[in-house]
Amino acid sequence: MKQLVAIIAYYMFGYLIFWTLLHETDFFPKIWVRENFSIAIYIWVFFFIIPLILIALGNDYIKDRISDFKSLKQSTRWPLYLLLFGVWDLMIGFAYLLFSYFEISQTTMIIANALFISGTILTFISFSVAKKLELSKEE
Repeated sequence: MKQLVAIIAYYMFGYLIFWTLLHETDFFPKIWVRENFSIAIYIWVFFFIIPLILIALGNDYIKDRISDFKSLKQSTRWPLYLLLFGVWDLMIGFAYLLFSYFEISQTTMIIANALFISGTILTFISFSVAKKLELSKEE
């Protein structure tokens, strides 16, 4: 029940931000949104709502991984920073290629969203792996 409430709260928060930005500011081109309403909805769902739902579902996992990272010694963090720089450079590079060479379609948005979710998962997995490696070196 707690997870369901969190998902609904994240959804409503995303809904309020997206539509407030759309109607109250010039952040989004309103004419384009009216003419391409279905694409605007897909942009909203794939780049905002799905990540918020995944964050709500993975809250405990994320807290555990962040505590792994916080408990790492300073000397162990630098290789991890290099690894994460490489992971995110690769993910952003792939996303750039997607949007540069393919028209923005539902498929492109789904693949780009999957890339960023994969990068986030790899980030959190690397926190855990770095902690386990540090503990194995101490033994």
